[in-house]
Amino acid sequence: MKIRMASQGLLSRAILMAVVALVSCGQSGQARESKTTTGTDRFGRPVEIPNPTREDRIKATAPEYISNDRLRAECLGRLTFDVPVAAELEWATPRKTSHQGVFENLSQYFENGTGKGHIEIETRELRTVLAVYGPITPELREEFLGYRVRMQAASLSGLSDALKRQKEYEELYKRRPELLGPGIKESLAKDRAELEKELADIKADQYEKAIDLGRPDSMALRADLKAAKPYLRGAIVLGKHIVAFESMLRGFENYVEPTEAQWAVAEGAIRKLISQLQPRNLYEIPKDRGFCLPYAFLRDDGTYGNKISTSFRFGDSPAVIYTLSVAAIPGGGASETTLLNATGRSATGLLSHLPENTTVKQRLGPRPAKIGALTSEQGGIVVEAKRPGQPPREGYHVYTGYAGWAGSQILPTIEVVMESAARASYPKLTKDAPPYEQARPRLDALLKSIRLRPTTPPMPELVGIQ
Repeated sequence: MKIRMASQGLLSRAILMAVVALVSCGQSGQARESKTTTGTDRFGRPVEIPNPTREDRIKATAPEYISNDRLRAECLGRLTFDVPVAAELEWATPRKTSHQGVFENLSQYFENGTGKGHIEIETRELRTVLAVYGPITPELREEFLGYRVRMQAASLSGLSDALKRQKEYEELYKRRPELLGPGIKESLAKDRAELEKELADIKADQYEKAIDLGRPDSMALRADLKAAKPYLRGAIVLGKHIVAFESMLRGFENYVEPTEAQWAVAEGAIRKLISQLQPRNLYEIPKDRGFCLPYAFLRDDGTYGNKISTSFRFGDSPAVIYTLSVAAIPGGGASETTLLNATGRSATGLLSHLPENTTVKQRLGPRPAKIGALTSEQGGIVVEAKRPGQPPREGYHVYTGYAGWAGSQILPTIEVVMESAARASYPKLTKDAPPYEQARPRLDALLKSIRLRPTTPPMPELVGIQ
């Protein structure tokens, strides 16, 4: 009896397990995809992240979108998008370095001050900010590639002057020993020793030590920033443009100087990263995995973390600025809250201090929208400014955002902003932006065309599902 009851219990459990398995597999008999998967965070540690379904991943490619011969493709990050053949696209690439310093405020903007952008790439060893400048001139080339030589010369001159003054102080105290108070003699000796060591380091080529990137027309160095984290700086000429970079070494406590072995690892990492950079012509769409940048391309294996944002405009309408932003942080960095952004930019809070004689003409959303095949949120505002003796002028700011999937490289956070620039704020502008209703069709067409750039081999998240 006991044996028969045990057998019945085993049979019941077997039937229950079979039912559970059948439910899990669905009617087709195929196992359902797990809602989560194991990824790797920015420090290489395994973490649990959301797992997009096959359908979610296919949407990244906007499979139903069809281009035509009146459009041509351009790309940014891992995305591609279409622009009218009749309107030449211009990326925000500055032609001069920042007035704050050659490697300060590495960012993208137009020569008239409009536009913005920030390019950041994360690998296991480095977090690197890049900026594309150009078209290149002899002056711009010298500013970057001659940076280390100038810094060495300036430091050598400054330290030589400081040592000269130090010796004058010592001579003074020798003549007037009564001026020597407690500890002054020791302090003078310590200061002199430090100055002499710094001078010796510069003469021995140890200050801001040079790094051979293994590429022509390039320069790199260990940056002596006296900052909490150690950095590398450098630049490389790519075709008609120059790419500057500043890399922070990761995994260090504040104010901890790397050992020579740790510096060597970091230098190997930046050498590898820069070896993957190549020039890219406008409208040239690479097939490799990697990131499109303005006039450049950075190859990778499909896993590098990235935050890439750059403005562009069209030659026939320079006062309308578009900014495309993407962000994918490995291991599930938090996605942007696009609904809140869309809501906020629909409210007067965005322009809470409107100029005199300016009124809100229209609030846009918040409302659902599409970026390619991806369900997104949109919001914005249109204002009208009255001008004495002139027709009223419209200004607008329209935000569209897709929150993305944490840890996904093919479904990143995507944000698109279209905004008008006022000639009163940017005197170099030659014409006003067209009214919003005239600008909107071009924005709608841009949003519709945004999709994942196809690569060979496919991105890791698409392998085996296309």
